[in-house]
Amino acid sequence: MPWIEIALSPRSEWNEDGLKDWALALGAFLNEKGTELDPQIRMLPGYNVVQLGETGIGDLTLSSTERLVILKGLSLNRNVESDFARFVVRFALQMGALGVCVSSSDFSDKSFWRKLGGVIRPDPVPLEGSICGEKVGVKQLFKFGLLVTYKDEPMLCLEPIACNAHSPGIVSLAQRRLEKMYGGSPIGFTSRMAAHCPWIISKVQWTDLLSFSRLKAFEILAEIVNKNQ
Repeated sequence: MPWIEIALSPRSEWNEDGLKDWALALGAFLNEKGTELDPQIRMLPGYNVVQLGETGIGDLTLSSTERLVILKGLSLNRNVESDFARFVVRFALQMGALGVCVSSSDFSDKSFWRKLGGVIRPDPVPLEGSICGEKVGVKQLFKFGLLVTYKDEPMLCLEPIACNAHSPGIVSLAQRRLEKMYGGSPIGFTSRMAAHCPWIISKVQWTDLLSFSRLKAFEILAEIVNKNQ
């Protein structure tokens, strides 16, 4: 399915605190357009999903880690969907997002998105071969969110979470040092595919990316925590 991206130049930092107020404003906006929706927010590590439950409208994902607003399942068959799309772009800019990503199965919609500054991105392709550890990198994104890269391309987003197990070997030492900063509770990472990942990866490749990046991820997170203390 084609992806369309609208790059934004926000004048403020990512403002997640206003999400609930915006969801209420969104509900009021949609009600004015003749729908009876009550947007629900699912808060997950590193991102939030605003579930709308309306055919043709789809769902919104707000990726704090990447500072992106991702819109899936939107069709532009009615005026309300077009108005909603413009509303989302304005909202994303106010939230401090760096871009809006839209999945669209209908190429007839592309002229609409181009008028809003949208650029069609190529579909991801399967990543061939095994993961080479030397080509795996980790860097900070937003706050405590991290990005795993491969060949300098974005692959996985990592977000620290509480867990109940320790990693083996040298990774365990880095993990335990970080735990002391967090108050003694075991710390791990939840992972998800980065929005700009150019590849489709297998479960084995996903696992290898996590394995090769885990030590560096703990070290970078410890540096971030130190700076914020």
